[in-house]
Order: sequence, then structure tokens, then C-alpha cells
Amino acid sequence: MTLDELNALDQEAAERELLRCCGSARWAQTMAEARPYSGASALADKADNVWWSMGPTDWLEAFAAHPRIGERAASAWTTGEQSGVQDASDEERARLMEGNREYEARFGYIFIVCATGKTAGEMLVLLEERLANEPEDEIRIAADEQRKITRIRLAKLLHLGQPVAKTIKSMITTHVLDTARGGPAVGMTVILEWRQASEWSPIGRGATDEHGRVTTLTEDRDLAPGTYRLTFDTGTYHREQGISAPFFPEARITFNVRDTDQHYHVPLLLSPFGYSTYRGT
Repeated sequence: MTLDELNALDQEAAERELLRCCGSARWAQTMAEARPYSGASALADKADNVWWSMGPTDWLEAFAAHPRIGERAASAWTTGEQSGVQDASDEERARLMEGNREYEARFGYIFIVCATGKTAGEMLVLLEERLANEPEDEIRIAADEQRKITRIRLAKLLHLGQPVAKTIKSMITTHVLDTARGGPAVGMTVILEWRQASEWSPIGRGATDEHGRVTTLTEDRDLAPGTYRLTFDTGTYHREQGISAPFFPEARITFNVRDTDQHYHVPLLLSPFGYSTYRGT
């Protein structure tokens, strides 16, 4: 829906929509009562302020609305957020299940992490690291992860109702050329993010095909003007090519989208010790 539509809903309907973003009933009620919002940034900032004005009872209610990492999700949003688990190895899945059990036994609630854009391995490392935290520290860390999830979902909520009035669909695409090998870099993970205020929100993820291209990063959305960032997992790619200690663990390209009727093709020319980019077609 649009922000104007959210502002115009009655209290009960607004709370119902906001609960999709955060499972705390008191948070949703307070956010609905604070309408109207002047813009997406004002909505996100208010969401943060309301969240931190609350306490563990509200936080735990929101945590309980999530499935465990690796479990089948009931909503399309959660499935997309946890998409990194889909490529997990059997060992990683087993360790995630065991870690979830240990975490719940230690802290009394499920492991909460902002999973968008993270691989199963990255989430597993965070889970195992956080098991060592003191309970009073961990609940605030978990609450901050919920805050990040809420901001991402608020952006999704507002995006769902944006009108599609363009005959030319704006896209962000990329391809990666391995200049050392003289061919496409195949199988490299690429993440697309969009900056909202001071926060980066992942909005697309893919892997380069046999031609080194990723064309699906924005296939389900229309672009808004703003600043975007592509992150290329160059470290994993180079290790798979036999380079044991890659110099660049990742490559990031930040760029602006101003004309949303255009196609933005942002390639990466990569070697073990350097990379470059340009605006392509």
C-alpha cells in the first residue's frame, strides 16, 4: 500500500497492517495512533523510537511471531528474508537446528536475526557467537535485530501498493567478467541494497549465470529514485578458483538512480588484485 493509504485506514485496519511488520500489539497500536506520517523516513524513525520506548514483554511478543531460522515460513516475506537458508548444506542445517535449541534453552526465546541478505553460514556464525552473551546483553541485541527487520518490512509494506504506470520497466542488472581468466565469473553471489535515511535495506539477491550476468535483482519491483549498492561476494568466488587468501573479500559499488524510466546496468571487471566498473547498457 501507499503511505497515504496507510494514513487513511481506520485504527483497527492500520494495526493489522503494522502487525505484519512487527508482532508486538502495543507497538502496532502506538504506531497506528501516531498517524499521519509525512513520509517513509518519518514512519521508520517513529518505528525505532516506539520500539525502544518499550521493554522485554513487548520485545518477546514480537520475537514469538517469527519462525525459527531454517523452519518453513508461513509468509512470503519471511520466506524471502530467510532465502539464504535454502542453499544451506546438510551440516549447516543440522548445526542451525542444534544452535536454535541451545539458544532457546539459554535465553528462553527463539534466535532473532535480520536474515535478509545473509547466507546460512553467516547466520550460523552469528548464532554461535551470540550463545556466549550474557542474557541482559543478548535481549537488547535481539531487539535491535527485530528493529532492523521491522524497518525492512515497513519498506515492503509501502512498496506493495505502488502504482505501476510505466511502459518501460526500470531495472538494475550486472555482469561480472573475470579479467584474469578472460571469461565470465560464474556462480558469484550478488546482493542489491537500497538506502533509506541512514539504513541499507537488501531488496534483491542472485548469483551470476553461465554468462556472468544477474538480471533478476529487481524483477518484482519498480525502482524509486535514490541510492543503491551492489555487493559482490568476490572472496568466495576467488577461493573456488584456487586463491586461498583473496585480497578482496567483497566488492561494493554504490550508485544513484535518478531517472526511473532507465535501465541501470552496472558491471564488475574483476581480477585477484583489482576491480573496476562503469555504467553499461
